[in-house]
Amino acid sequence: MHRITSILLALSLVVLINGIPFIADNKNPEQGIVKGNLQACLRWYDNEGDPNVLLAQTAKPPCQVPTTFLPNLAGGWSMDTGCDAAKQPNTCDLHKGAHCCYRHAYASSGPGAQACYDTQGNWISDPWKGAGTLDAVTPLGNFIAVIQHGIRDVIPYYDCCTGSLPQPSTCNLYYEKRPPGQCEGTLVG
Repeated sequence: MHRITSILLALSLVVLINGIPFIADNKNPEQGIVKGNLQACLRWYDNEGDPNVLLAQTAKPPCQVPTTFLPNLAGGWSMDTGCDAAKQPNTCDLHKGAHCCYRHAYASSGPGAQACYDTQGNWISDPWKGAGTLDAVTPLGNFIAVIQHGIRDVIPYYDCCTGSLPQPSTCNLYYEKRPPGQCEGTLVG
C-alpha cells in the first residue's frame, strides 16, 4: 500500500507542478484530454533512449517459478504488491492476464526488472497478455526512487495505454521502450 500511496503522491505532484495540460478545448474536454495524452506519450517516446541499455543493467527473470508463488525468490526477486497471487482476483490491474509478478533491482536506484507469471508459474513474454516491464527507475528504492518511477514509468504508461487513445499503436510505443526482456532457466524455490 505504501508504494501505491507514493505513486499517487508523485502523480499529484506532477499535476500540481505542470497543471492540467490536457484540457485544451472547453467545448470538448474529452478530446483535449486525448490529444494531451497522445502528445505526452509521443514526447516521452521521442525522449527515451534504447531500452537495451537499461535491460543490460537488469537481471533476467526465471522462465518458471513455483506455483506456490513465494513472497521472495532466490536471486533477489520479491513479490510485486501490485500483482500478488494471494490477492487474486483483486490484483494485477496493470498486467491483465498475469497471476503474479516479481521485481528485482541490483541497486535501490536505477533500472529494475518486473517479471509476471501465469497460474502455472510460466513467465509471460507478451505485454498484451500480462507481461512485466522494464523499469527505468526501480520502485524498490527510497521515496525519491518511487516518485521517479512514477514519473519515468507509470505516468507514461497511463499516457500511452489508457483512456481513449488509438490502441494498440500508442501502447505499443510504451512496450517498445519498456519491454519485458527475456527469461532464463527455471527457479525451483
